[in-house]
Amino acid sequence: MSEPHGYQRFLAELKRRRVFRVAAVYGATSFVVVQAADVLQEALRLPAAFLTAVAVFALLGFPIALVLAWAYERTPHGVQKTTSATTGEIEAITSAPAAKRWPIGLAALGGAALMAAGAWWVLKPDSGGARAYESIAVLPFVNMTGDPEDEYLADGMAEELLNALVRIEGLKVASRTSAFAFKGSAIDARTIGDSLGVATVLEGSVRRSAQVLRVTAQLIDAADGFHLWSETYDRAPADLLAIQDDLTEQIMAALSVQFGSDGSANVASRGTESPEAYDYYLQGRHFWNKRSPEDMLVAVGLFQEAIEADSSFGPAYAAIAESYAVPAGWGDDPTATMVEADRYARLALAIDPTLAQAHASLGWTAMFRDLDLATSEQHFVRALELDPDYPTAYQWYSEILAATGRRAVAVRTVRKAESLDPTYIIRFNVARILYLTGRYEDAVRKAEEVAREGGSYTEAVLYVQALSHFMLEDYAAALTTLERAGAGEQIAAARESLAAGAPVATGDSTLNLLLRLADIGVDPLRGEPVSLLAARFWMRVDPDSALVRLDRVAQDLERTSLRFDWLDVIADAAFDEIRDDPRLEELNARFGL
Repeated sequence: MSEPHGYQRFLAELKRRRVFRVAAVYGATSFVVVQAADVLQEALRLPAAFLTAVAVFALLGFPIALVLAWAYERTPHGVQKTTSATTGEIEAITSAPAAKRWPIGLAALGGAALMAAGAWWVLKPDSGGARAYESIAVLPFVNMTGDPEDEYLADGMAEELLNALVRIEGLKVASRTSAFAFKGSAIDARTIGDSLGVATVLEGSVRRSAQVLRVTAQLIDAADGFHLWSETYDRAPADLLAIQDDLTEQIMAALSVQFGSDGSANVASRGTESPEAYDYYLQGRHFWNKRSPEDMLVAVGLFQEAIEADSSFGPAYAAIAESYAVPAGWGDDPTATMVEADRYARLALAIDPTLAQAHASLGWTAMFRDLDLATSEQHFVRALELDPDYPTAYQWYSEILAATGRRAVAVRTVRKAESLDPTYIIRFNVARILYLTGRYEDAVRKAEEVAREGGSYTEAVLYVQALSHFMLEDYAAALTTLERAGAGEQIAAARESLAAGAPVATGDSTLNLLLRLADIGVDPLRGEPVSLLAARFWMRVDPDSALVRLDRVAQDLERTSLRFDWLDVIADAAFDEIRDDPRLEELNARFGL
């Protein structure tokens, strides 16, 4: 029998002293312990440091266990220092068949690998240290108070956290509409994360009494459903602002979001330190988000209460401007509300020139009231520079782009608004821009999608769909769609008028009916004589007759201070055939175009 090599003697000594056995048992045991600690941390909501400590102790204990196994052995008389090998003992081990020598070594290697895998899962490095999560959905907080009137507080907390997080460069935040679609559902975070395409989900609850405001929040890894961070605040109701600041910074720390150079969260100021003003503001946003005329009126009143509590609260002024600018806030006198939208937007910018909402409202009034397209575009561009994720600015800006011939850009811009906030009104606007830019088949599909949901703009979106059908020369579908939009009485009157008079212009009876309807009917979108609808319809038959009707539109608009209908004229692809006609150019000149 040949003399064993040095490394063979060393391995045999490890086996004799049971070091291999200890390595195998310790490695497997430590893996189980780390996995159990992971489960306990999730179940008991223990801090992340607990799991890290378990993994570190497991790693540090491994070499200690091996050294102790080498130096000591267990005997019938207790643990004693390991004795030297007897004569021929090492040689007997090295000369044993491989089937007896290898299993214990492989078991030791497997145990070490298990231990390393468990520790790596906990301590695995990422670029920049802790794991960085690049996307989040902020779910509506649960109102635990039991009073429906406190619903605004739960929703407002979530919405303001979302608004703060959305300003973090490099962080993808699911839109409010997308996240709030899960309000009241029992869907787990993993399913929500998969649906919204985000890595983390923030959920929480709010409970308020006269003395205590309790806010609970938890950040969840959408991949495995485990908690990354959780916190509960029990403070006075007046501490709402401080709670929100702390929540924002802790969430960003848990996400490993980069902070500013001063170490603080790089987010915009909310504009007030008054808890009372902020509470009114949250209530106002709650009603504004409902978008009905009645709710918009309530929202304006609450924003005004916020201003009374803090006259330097710029976002409250901007919110009033935005409330008056959107169609739901026009009331009975759109001219007066446009004046108020302009006034409040300028007051907001005098306080804080970086308020994107105020710039967007000025852009809207310049477009809607004045047809000042250059000034309007400047404000929309500035609004998007200040807040690149502001959906309403994209929505309104698409109107300017369509009106100035940048049709492909207009469609991309309104689609951007939809991706950021797929609300009913914005998706209606997508259908409208698709129609204006001549993408009629796409407009029909989008309008039908929106109309199926119902809502306050159903007649308007069906009107867009009917126009698109008409431009595709599907006159039967156009007539059917107008009936769905509620124009049944006008259609009946048009039939009587057509029967009593001479044929209009064509042998197509359905087209004749639509032409007569356009001349005597009512536009479901605006509820006034429809010279613009008639001009659009007559373009298919006689452009000269369309120009006569456009002249009537211009005369009507010159008697008001609103110019938005003429924006449709310069944007609508239906009028491209007469775009260079001197008569249309003269009509444009009346409005400074």
